[in-house]
Amino acid sequence: MDVCQAFLKKLARTTDKARRLRIVAACAKVPRPWSEELMWEALADPHQGVRDLAVRELLARPSLSPEWTAGRLRRPPWYARSSALAVIGRRRLKEALPLVTEAAEDPNADVRRAAAEALGEFGGEAALRRLVRLRKDASPHVRAAAETAIAKTTGVRFS
Repeated sequence: MDVCQAFLKKLARTTDKARRLRIVAACAKVPRPWSEELMWEALADPHQGVRDLAVRELLARPSLSPEWTAGRLRRPPWYARSSALAVIGRRRLKEALPLVTEAAEDPNADVRRAAAEALGEFGGEAALRRLVRLRKDASPHVRAAAETAIAKTTGVRFS
């Protein structure tokens, strides 16, 4: 059994949130590939504190694996996809831009909002086209995020 899977099983059996947080924090310090995979998988933890720790750790890493990035973005739960989009946007992982564009059409409004924020970090013509579409989204939170992202990338302000 691979090390990441062993830790994921241990986390699944651990109901105490503080203990799960300590386990993930300890694993984050290990400079091994399985540790990055575990951080991506920790984005699916139901505890926001664990997810926040995983985001911070992924943002601090010098490089990220494109396959683990894509894998986390394609699977539930929605809050894991939103957290993954935050990492992708802040790190400006250009190879993930097609996945971010795809996430902009997710049924979950929070995922679409996170995609808008990530697109704002990327900038560029393709991101701007998608953001203009997101300005017409049914969710006011998605529309607001799209407007903020457009303002960030172009300087255009909406009143």
